[in-house]
Formats: sequence, C-alpha cells, structure tokens
Amino acid sequence: MTYTVENINFKSVPEIKKCLSYFKTENLYNVEASDFERFIDDLINNKSIDFGKKEKFDSQINQNLHMLDFYWGHDHDFGSFSVNGLMGTRHIWLLSRFLDSFYLDKRKLINSNDILDVGCWTGGVSLVLSQLANKANITSIDEIYKYTYALDFLANSFNVKNIKADNTSLYDIRVRDKFDIVFLLGVLYHISDPIIGLRRIFNSMKPGGVLCLESMSVNSSKRIWEYEGPSVRNGIFGWNWFIPSPKALEQVLYDTGFVDVKVGNGLQDLKVTNDIDPLGPNRVFAFALKDGNHQICKAGLSVDIT
Repeated sequence: MTYTVENINFKSVPEIKKCLSYFKTENLYNVEASDFERFIDDLINNKSIDFGKKEKFDSQINQNLHMLDFYWGHDHDFGSFSVNGLMGTRHIWLLSRFLDSFYLDKRKLINSNDILDVGCWTGGVSLVLSQLANKANITSIDEIYKYTYALDFLANSFNVKNIKADNTSLYDIRVRDKFDIVFLLGVLYHISDPIIGLRRIFNSMKPGGVLCLESMSVNSSKRIWEYEGPSVRNGIFGWNWFIPSPKALEQVLYDTGFVDVKVGNGLQDLKVTNDIDPLGPNRVFAFALKDGNHQICKAGLSVDIT
C-alpha cells in the first residue's frame, strides 16, 4: 500500500508503521503490560513523578509549558492501549517525506553507525530509527528532562539497546565528527540562536554527513526571518523565536557549512506546504550534507563555534 496526497507519494509509510508495530505490549521485556500502561498514564496525567528539580528553571514565570507539565509527543498504538500525542502522526509523515521526496538513502540509514535525533520529545522518530537503522547508535536529545526520561523508559521496556536518551541542549553538543545523520525536526524555530545551533550540529557530524531538517516557515519568496518571540503565542507564553522563509533557510545552511542543500515542500523547491498536506501549512524541509572543509565567518559570532 502507498499513500498519496496531492501527488506526494509516501511509499515508505507502511515500512515506518511496521517499525512502530514492534512497540506493542506483547513485546514488553521487563515490565508487565498493566504496570507499563499505568506508568504511561501517570506520565500523561502528571501523577506520581516530580520532575520539578530536574528541569532547568528557577521560576515558573516565562517558561516553556513543556517544562512545567508533561505532554505526550506522538500517537502510538501499544496494542492493549493507545495514546494520543500533540503531534499526532507527524513522525510518520516526516520520515517518509525525507525517504520518498528528498535524498535520504535507506542504505545510508541501515549502514549508519551513529544518528542524532534533536528535540526527540517522547521519541516518535527515535523509535522508528531504532528499528529502521537497527545497527546504528541513536542519540536522542531534548532539553526537557521528562521527555528523555519517558523515552528511556520506553527503550528499556522493549529492550531497545541502541537508543541513548540524553537530557541536553543542542547548544551543549561537544562531540566532533561523530554522526552520520542528524534529524532536526520541528526545532529550528524554537531556538534563540539558529546559526549557533546549526554550527554545533555541523561540528558534530562526520564530513559528508546528512542533515534532515524540518521547520515552521514563512510563506515568502524573500530571504527573511520572521521574529515571533516567545512572549506571547495565542494569548499564552510560547517558545518560538525566529521563523525562516525557504530562501533564508537555504542561505543559512550554506553559511553554516552545508552543501548540496535542497529546501522545499517535497514537490517544489523553495516552497512551503499547504493546508491539505499531512503536516499542515507553512512547513518546509531541508536536506543537506556537511562540507568538512568549511570555515564559518566569525564576524559577529557570540561564541567560538569553529
């Protein structure tokens, strides 16, 4: 079976769903199904577990709401029960878009040694990668402790040994030339310093390594970044900073050291998605390779990221 939406062929969707089908309660390794479900329910309903001291904030004023409460990331059918996440099935469509519409070679995934999933949330993408690229070490990072805690619980419950959930910021990535593939999905517009963040990721990748990026985008043909700011979003405190147009995203990727950059919606270059896309409107994808010889322009940089 293939899935087609507005001429976009999501032929990888069945295989991605097959990867997720492993994560059924019948395959639990070291926990009873009833205890597993109870633990997930406690997480979702913010019961029993006090994450306050683990999250990195001194006051609840002006905090990302995810720092304060637990929100499950993606829809998942665990067999004996299901959970609904704020992002629904986005993880499925996102991975399929890179496999089917861009240049992500499945052989590259299978033969990778190290993959980084930035902003992993409760692990929708990481769980798929653990099965699709089962020879690779998956490093899944999120600045919110409770989400890496949840992903670690899932990995242990299903005896998945190739996921390492790490509560850290992308700004704190210090490894060099390690990752074959980096997924930066739904993250770029949430960070205050996108150039610094992208260069940290660049440094962590092997020369020729692959970056798969997805972002909210401004529907403009100009090279602009829209500043939304984290102060107010729909009447409440938000956490968006700068939102790029496709051309701006293309330029910043070249400037931070990537080559063979492809930006678009999967059908058209330098275009955003529309209302009937499974991912909704005003999203953009980018696929790029690391140029191992690139030296970033240091003018105006706030920190040394060379």
